[in-house]
Amino acid sequence: MRILPLFVFLVATASFAATTGATPSPVVFNTAFESASLGKIEKLAETEFRLHLKGQQDAYGRNRQTTWFACRLEDVAARAITLRIAGFDGEYNNRPVVSWAGPWYRPVFSEDGINWEHFSAATWDAERHELTVVAQPRGATLWVAHIPLYPHSRALQLIADITARPHARAEIIGQSALGRPLHLVTVTNFQKPDASKKIIWMQARQHAWETGTSFLIEGALRFVASEDPRAHQLRDENIFLFVPMINPDSVVRGDVRFNANGFDPNRQWDEVDLRDKLWLERNPEIWYVKKALINQHARQPIAIALNLHNTEMNEYFDTMVDAEPMLAGLQRFFDAAVAKTSFDPSRPKLGIFVPNGNTPANSTNSIWRDARVPMLLMETRIGPNRKLGRIANSQDRVELGRQLIALMAESVK
Repeated sequence: MRILPLFVFLVATASFAATTGATPSPVVFNTAFESASLGKIEKLAETEFRLHLKGQQDAYGRNRQTTWFACRLEDVAARAITLRIAGFDGEYNNRPVVSWAGPWYRPVFSEDGINWEHFSAATWDAERHELTVVAQPRGATLWVAHIPLYPHSRALQLIADITARPHARAEIIGQSALGRPLHLVTVTNFQKPDASKKIIWMQARQHAWETGTSFLIEGALRFVASEDPRAHQLRDENIFLFVPMINPDSVVRGDVRFNANGFDPNRQWDEVDLRDKLWLERNPEIWYVKKALINQHARQPIAIALNLHNTEMNEYFDTMVDAEPMLAGLQRFFDAAVAKTSFDPSRPKLGIFVPNGNTPANSTNSIWRDARVPMLLMETRIGPNRKLGRIANSQDRVELGRQLIALMAESVK
């Protein structure tokens, strides 16, 4: 198990101390906690700083991803702290990305590292590609992050909570590149025969920065394992399978997208050969989850599978499924999500994926071609949601997960 590095940056002196006669105390930027990440810090004034995103490149030194940062500010009580966040430019699918951020973007802050709020105001500098926010901490400590944290430790606690119930169990289906266990959680009524039940699969957190997917899968898991009468019925009729966190190493390390070896757990699904040790070494996260999917589908076919992701401003479903009756079930699910939840699609229809030169065909959806598993990609935005009239918060995502898991079961009845 890799030990987290401890980085503490002492970068500023409080000017207010001069007026009180107290010894000046530094503002501390601390990344000595799970999922933390921050690049270079520039001191612009006593309480004004430019924070550069650390980012993450792939195994070939390409595709620098910038969609994650998290740090803790200490000794900041009653001080107005100005943060200029920079370094958004990167690369995606081997093509330059000129700042995914913009005037819509609002990072989050927390006074306890658990409960998060979006900054209500921010200023976007279109020339510098830089976002400025002003923090007004009430206490001595303030966490600031791209979007709310959902660390690996919380996923482990969720699994422990759920599997303490009689209708849930967890198994380890493999391990990550750095040896962390990959869990598969099963929820059903174990007293009823499995033969007549539908198999419902949901997975999250292939990309470490996409914390919204963890809140969503937590909502789904806690609901189907609950004592809600509807959950009892769902367990009688279905077997729910969850992979709560596919890329735990990068979540712990504060990485963005790739695994600890620099490979993308949502790419190379078409290349990963379960008979080839090379892929087990390079991208074990795909190797083990793909093996579990294929083995399950061979024992009892999966009726619907949902692969959860986040994007900045897009929200949609797409799939490679091109045959009935599976496609009809996915279409029913899409329609119900639009009608009954906060899902706010940027595309009016369920996307039927047609490979082309601009869009890779090697994502998790390709398991339809390999093994006829009816996999569906769901992207939810971190920007403003038109149905909600604001940016979705963590509780919104938990509620969405609760709704979606029930709609998945309804769509394949």
